[in-house]
Amino acid sequence: MPYWIKYTLTALLLQLVSVNSVLAEQKSSVELMHWWVSKGEQASIAVLLQRLSQQNISWQAQAHAGSGTSRYGDILIERVAKGQPPTASQVIGYEIQKWAAQGVLHPLDELAVEGEWDEVIPNDIQLLSKYQGHWIAAPINAHSTNWLWINNTLLKQIDGQQPDNWHDLIQLLDKAQTAGIIPLAIGREAWEHTLLFESVAAGVGGAEFYRHAFIDLNAEALDPELLLVIFQRMSQLRTYLDHDFGKRYWDDATKLVLQGAALLQVQGTWVNGEFIALDLIPGVDYQCFNFPDTQGMFLFNSDQYVFFKDSKTDTDTRSRLVKTLMDADFQRDLNLRTGAAPARTDVPLTDFNACGQRSIAHMRSSNMRSSNMRRSLMGSIAMGNANPAHTKEAIYRVVSDHLYGRITDAQAVSRLQAAVTTTPEQSIVIEPARP
Repeated sequence: MPYWIKYTLTALLLQLVSVNSVLAEQKSSVELMHWWVSKGEQASIAVLLQRLSQQNISWQAQAHAGSGTSRYGDILIERVAKGQPPTASQVIGYEIQKWAAQGVLHPLDELAVEGEWDEVIPNDIQLLSKYQGHWIAAPINAHSTNWLWINNTLLKQIDGQQPDNWHDLIQLLDKAQTAGIIPLAIGREAWEHTLLFESVAAGVGGAEFYRHAFIDLNAEALDPELLLVIFQRMSQLRTYLDHDFGKRYWDDATKLVLQGAALLQVQGTWVNGEFIALDLIPGVDYQCFNFPDTQGMFLFNSDQYVFFKDSKTDTDTRSRLVKTLMDADFQRDLNLRTGAAPARTDVPLTDFNACGQRSIAHMRSSNMRSSNMRRSLMGSIAMGNANPAHTKEAIYRVVSDHLYGRITDAQAVSRLQAAVTTTPEQSIVIEPARP
């Protein structure tokens, strides 16, 4: 056989081996898409990536900021449309249902039965993790959103106390304002404004009102007098914001509290994760209190992962990833970093800091059968765990316009009623990629 033919055949064989090797590697590796980009969030995703490496699972991680908003969702939609989905993507709330309705997700029922997920995941979180009765997402934690995060040095400086009710909160904010401190730090985005709104709404109306109005979307629950009180309180809180709040993001507001430029922030327990990443100690460097008048309620945002059918990852590797995410020890290690409660209710409290233990205890007491009569474990409006995306986005527009002072309290009431009751559904549409 001529030398040049041997050479060509050898080159082709080597190329084929190389291609097969790449394909095999793709099948036995995972690609994760997530939005954990802040300092505390980076420490959290590192826990998962380290765990995968320990199991000899090769991985790629794609981070895109957005925390479940369209900034993140649009990138995921584009990838799926091109036929290039990741193995798994972080998704929250009703976005899970929208993806499931497209038929693009792997069902997880067999793994759920094997892992007894029905026994250890709170019912209200399960409602978001399932589609038509089938598990289609793996919940890894439960953040609580109705919290105050307070700079402890400033709290002592102004002789402030834990605020148990609305009157106490206003007194505390007044003291900070008098002392020349930014009383309330917040960022520019509508989800942050709505997160503040949901705490105010839960405090004014209570758990039963919150569930009927914002989860059940019952028009009769939208009492205009009650809604007016809520927006009047939001207008009152506006007077404690600094003029630059429209120029920053949520983690910038957290830094203001951290640096002693602002007294407090109303945010989810992911702020605890930011402080943990800096080795700060509850009760020494910062304080964590439930938003006044929401004690006993747990407004949750559960980070979850969904798994795409068209990804190149093989079944065995994908199953190992799912089992890792739902492992009790992993959820402990992960959420020691995130600041959240593990989604599993059988993870010991021991290693968590004071804020973490308090949050976990609140979640579990809200999920106990004796407590289900109150049903005080409820999805966050702002984080898309309370209602479908079209309703969430409509509420965003009303609340944010009101906080910026673009509409009056009375206008906000009527627009919110319309937002909750009349906004049409809009689904994710996956179209084939254009050539």
